[in-house]
Amino acid sequence: MKNANLVRVRSIIPALILLSVTPFGLAADAEYYVPKPGEVFSYKDVTPEIWDATDANKKLDPMNALVETMRVNRTIALNDPNAPQRFGGQDLLAVEFSSSTAPWQTLEDVFPFDWAAIEAESAEELSQLRNALKVKTVLDHPDLKIIELTLGAGALLPLHAEPAPGAFHVIEGRAEIVVGDSAIKAYTGTSVKLEPLVERRLKVTSGMALKLLWFRWAPGGQQDYLDYGYYLTGSNFHAQPLESVMPTDYEHWQSSLRKTYETVPTPAIKARTKPGFYSEQRRQLSAAKNQQASTGVSDLYPATPKFSNELDVAWLDFENIPADGFFWAKDASKAGHALKAWNKMVRMKGIFQAKVPDAQYDFNLSYIAVGPKGKYITHSHAAPEFYYILGGKTEWIVDGERYIAKAGNVYVHSPYMDHEMRGLVEGVPEIAITGSWSPFGDRRVFEEPGYLTERLPQQPSRSFLSDDFNFHDFKIRKELEFRNVPAK
Repeated sequence: MKNANLVRVRSIIPALILLSVTPFGLAADAEYYVPKPGEVFSYKDVTPEIWDATDANKKLDPMNALVETMRVNRTIALNDPNAPQRFGGQDLLAVEFSSSTAPWQTLEDVFPFDWAAIEAESAEELSQLRNALKVKTVLDHPDLKIIELTLGAGALLPLHAEPAPGAFHVIEGRAEIVVGDSAIKAYTGTSVKLEPLVERRLKVTSGMALKLLWFRWAPGGQQDYLDYGYYLTGSNFHAQPLESVMPTDYEHWQSSLRKTYETVPTPAIKARTKPGFYSEQRRQLSAAKNQQASTGVSDLYPATPKFSNELDVAWLDFENIPADGFFWAKDASKAGHALKAWNKMVRMKGIFQAKVPDAQYDFNLSYIAVGPKGKYITHSHAAPEFYYILGGKTEWIVDGERYIAKAGNVYVHSPYMDHEMRGLVEGVPEIAITGSWSPFGDRRVFEEPGYLTERLPQQPSRSFLSDDFNFHDFKIRKELEFRNVPAK
């Protein structure tokens, strides 16, 4: 790459070595160069070693004093019996889950319904639903379930409810979604809050399949995990290559898909009064709601909107964010170099939060994109975290193990688990949905039954999906060009 401002490592190192000097920028006892804050350089002219926490790199890192404090604080937290603890046993999951290689599950594996009774009541309709609805659990933590759900064109998943709180996030397609007494037309980017035991209904209104992620979590988790500590432990976060700069007009999805949800009249749903399975399900749901009301827990997240859309949320400006507005802003606000680099390399926005009154949240969801060849140095935090990959090719290093991320992969970072990421392909950013949660909530919600309160309908044959249906060919925005222009 030819650039007048570019530092040419290969040409300057021999001369510097002959002169037996170590100017600012050349790592002592190492033949590689560390760019200065604000310096424009290419990934082709540096080595990944510049981001390692070596003694030489620490001497060159302009924010090393802050990072060293984080390193010390991490050690203190790991040895403090009163601090949030690392996961173990069933809570400590594998780091990587590859959805693209996992088979679809049966409906019985995912929905907590009385399937034997449903089959006895509506055998033909159930057979059609199995053809029109595909589900797959891609993260199965005791606190959190992430499910890929696809309904074929014109398909209907009738009214149902369950005890676990949750959220839908539409990845592709168009649907009419009913929640309680409200209904919307939902598009790509729409999030839907699902309070416990509130009925919901999905009807695909587009000529293509509906793809959504369904999140379910154990409520009332331990809030101290969420902001106990964030620890940058690598070096030279300020050094981000020219190729990692993200376009100012970046968005996740193709422009034609970006449309906010529309409120519509709640459809009239004919309730059969004839005694049978569905009327008994409605009776049981009513009894469960009465029991819920008697405990004073009928609306867990009153401050969280029932419907929202990513289109209505701006990307974060990390240089102008309140210290309590992002889980590491309080520390990072002390290091302008890091925030300047972050602002150029990263796009991030919060798209859903199950906010707990007088606390933080039980579950949090964001969009994130990291620029091509950008490096998120080694870090960790007390809050458990996941990344669901939508696109790009990224190297993930977690506790020293290396993984290559691709669409449909899920990465889980348990408390205090070191992780770092770096884009591998020029011009291709890492695009993901990421989130965190308060662990050790009321996991009994996953053991209680759900309720199917509307009779299964006939499904149109055009809604039937093959077992090799590709959920992961996401319509992310491909027309952007990542130009190698100097960062401002």
